[in-house]
Amino acid sequence: MKLSIITPTYNRADMLHNLYNSIIRNIENEDVQKDAQIQWLVMDDGSTDNTTEIIEQFINEGKIEIQYHKQENQGKMAAINNVMKYAEGDMIVECDSDDLFSDNAFYDILQAYYETKEREDLYGLCFLKYDLKGNNIGNLFQKAETTMFDLYFKERRNW
Repeated sequence: MKLSIITPTYNRADMLHNLYNSIIRNIENEDVQKDAQIQWLVMDDGSTDNTTEIIEQFINEGKIEIQYHKQENQGKMAAINNVMKYAEGDMIVECDSDDLFSDNAFYDILQAYYETKEREDLYGLCFLKYDLKGNNIGNLFQKAETTMFDLYFKERRNW
């Protein structure tokens, strides 16, 4: 199984270490190592800071497959859309450059993938977000399974 992580970024060089380190911690998990390949795709949306140098340092460490792409500033959604053409994963996870993964995130993603990969009626998986103190950000899911319409309009999910 291949997991593609896509990260749009703009002038977040000072925050990228946190995300990178959380990815590395996750790939050090033995269950993740044996079951998954990880690809990190970074789309720089015209940063003027030292984002390029920071990502090049990560690439030179050789711990993970990283592809770095840069475009003129077009906004976050354009950065996500433009980097998607490089994603090779069976699963694709978007993670902002100022966020990070919990230490068991990839294991949890793998488990959810294997439990649901044969489901033809399934569009995607959603996971809750937590702050660094373990507090849920936003609302808990009202049902284990739902539709995007229900999440946005009936449950009034505030992402």
